[in-house]
This record gives sequence, structure tokens and C-alpha cells, in this order.
Amino acid sequence: MRRLMAPTAALLLAAGTTYAVRSYLDREPGGTATVVVETAEPAPTKAVLVAARNLSTGDFVQPDGLRWQEWPDVELPESYLERGKAQEADLVGAVVRRGLAAGEPLSVSSVVKPGDRGFLAAVLDPGMRAVSVPVDEASSNAGLIFPGDRVDLIVTQNLDLSAEAGAATRRVSETVLRDLRVIAMGRSLKGEAEGDLVAGTQVRTATLETTPAGAEKIALASELGKLSLSLRSLAVGDGAQPPGTAAPTHTWDLEVSPALRPENQPHATMALVRGGKAETVTVRRGAGS
Repeated sequence: MRRLMAPTAALLLAAGTTYAVRSYLDREPGGTATVVVETAEPAPTKAVLVAARNLSTGDFVQPDGLRWQEWPDVELPESYLERGKAQEADLVGAVVRRGLAAGEPLSVSSVVKPGDRGFLAAVLDPGMRAVSVPVDEASSNAGLIFPGDRVDLIVTQNLDLSAEAGAATRRVSETVLRDLRVIAMGRSLKGEAEGDLVAGTQVRTATLETTPAGAEKIALASELGKLSLSLRSLAVGDGAQPPGTAAPTHTWDLEVSPALRPENQPHATMALVRGGKAETVTVRRGAGS
């Protein structure tokens, strides 16, 4: 008897449970149960300044070379540049000190900004030298040459040829080096009119990038005579000679001014006495030169 009561009680309990569940569902709209799913809030993040593309050593940082990258909200190295603590514009114009891959965070030590120690050395290409030469408003194209331009270096000098019979002082101008990159004008290393390049401010020096041999030639040329900068076109040249090499060009004063040629000098007369006989002859001034 007891063996029959246990299964019967189990069946009754199951039936009662089923009835209770059906009654509950019937009271819900649509006869379905409402399930509430809790979603976890997204983890907090921060933004870090990274390279938008590959940057090589010596590259100038441009606005399109930087971007902000979402970063986990964890403790960052102090050298990282975090949004809210650093401005993107502060890095524009800086020079990359070491190569950076796209997506790599920028750090204080990976770039050097204008005015910082070592900036000029970072701007130079490997193996090149920086040499400053004296210039004035006329020899620097009235202040219209800026860092980043390319120029030819010209020296104008006076040659004393008095040791030669009938010779005199001659003037000659020649191109010492060609296609040199301008690193700085005065103390300004930026390619825009600011700093020493403000209108009305006279620039007294130009810093040029050249080879070690070219640096020796520039140092000597500055002692020979007056230096001038000849601005080159932005268009690509013929490539006949590599940048920083000497160009076989020179111009003598007689080529510029035909009036200096002996045949074009004014004439004078003089009395020539030979054996008691007087004779008037015509003499060209500058004859023999």
C-alpha cells in the first residue's frame, strides 16, 4: 500500500506544479514569460597620440601623420602623450628622432621640437653637414628664401692680375655649389614667415646642408668674396649632377659689361717724339688688359 502511495503523491505534485505554471503564464501578456538580461557597461578607455603612418628618422611631423588611438584605461608611461594632457598641434613641425611604425605611440623622446637641443642635428640627412654663411637682404632674395628651399651658392670676387703685363684687377662670379637645401634662415627653422623671417627683420645668416667636402668649399668661399644665394625652382632638375656638387660655370666682368673690353675703352692722344720728329698717336685706355 505504501509503495503505491509514493508514486501517486509524486504524480499529484507534478500535476499541481504544471497547473501553477500554466496559470502564471496565462496572466502574463501574450502568455510568455518576461526575461530581463543585464548588460555589462563598456570598460573605460583613454586616447593616446600615435603615428598615423610610418615615420622615418628625420621626417617633419605633419598634421596628417598623427591620430588619436583608443587605449585601455590603464596606467601609461609618463612619456606617452594622452588626450587632455597634450595637444596634437604641439607636435606639428617637430622632427622624428627615431623611426615610428603606423599605430606606434609617440613619446617625448621620439621627436625633437624646434628650439630644443639637437633639433638641427635631427634635421640633417645622415652623413651631411650644416654650414652657416653670411647674407644680406639682397643676397638672400630680399628675404624670400625660406627653410626647405633649395639654392645655388655663388661667390663674387676681385682678382688682382697686376703681376701680368698690362693686366689689372678683374672681377669674376662663379657657382661654388648647387642644389643645396636651406636648413634655417637666421634662427628660424620653419618654412614660413615667422621668427627671424618677420617682415622688416634682417636675416644675417643662412644655414645650408652639404657634404663634408662641400662644407670646406663654403668655408673657403666665404673668405674669397661676397656670397649670394640663387633660389632654384621646385620643379625637378635635369639630374645631370647630384645635389651639393660644383657646377662648371663662371662669368667674367667683361662678359657682363662689354664696356670693360679694351676695344671699347675711350681713346686718348699723345705726342710721340722720335729723333726730333714729333708725331701724334692714338692710345686706347686699358690697352693690354
